[in-house]
Amino acid sequence: MLKKLRRMVDRTFICYIIIGILNFLFCTALMFLLFNVCGFSDHIAPLFNYGLGSVIWFLSCKYIVFRGHKSSWRQVARFVLEVLTCYLLAYYVISPLLGNALLRFSFVAKLFSFGGNEQEMVNGNCQMTIGAVFYAILNYFGQRYFVFSDRFDHLGHGGNEKEAPE
Repeated sequence: MLKKLRRMVDRTFICYIIIGILNFLFCTALMFLLFNVCGFSDHIAPLFNYGLGSVIWFLSCKYIVFRGHKSSWRQVARFVLEVLTCYLLAYYVISPLLGNALLRFSFVAKLFSFGGNEQEMVNGNCQMTIGAVFYAILNYFGQRYFVFSDRFDHLGHGGNEKEAPE
């Protein structure tokens, strides 16, 4: 169990966290600006966030985090599928369920009233925050084990196998 944990928390994980925090801060700030200042809906603002964030992620993962991985159309297709899956799960399954449960507590509602006290603003801010956090978590594992998975195939096979052609 400890060996598996050490394999998961390696250089890729540390790079992913650092780049992820920077990407999260930039793109999430954009999302809240679009929602709270520009009046975009709580469905449209995250699309801008994750459209831009996904491009940044792909390039960061390809050239910094999981470097050395060759590009292919299959990889791009896996990336798009993974991003869409994470987005739909985080924003349309986890976020509404958890957001509605958490907003029953008045201190949580106050925490998310930074865009205004209207219920729609509070609910949108809460759900977008929850969605962003769960998207980041799901996205790490999807990127590592689905999109860029062949980079790690050698961990379970002794390390001398050649990559299979795509």
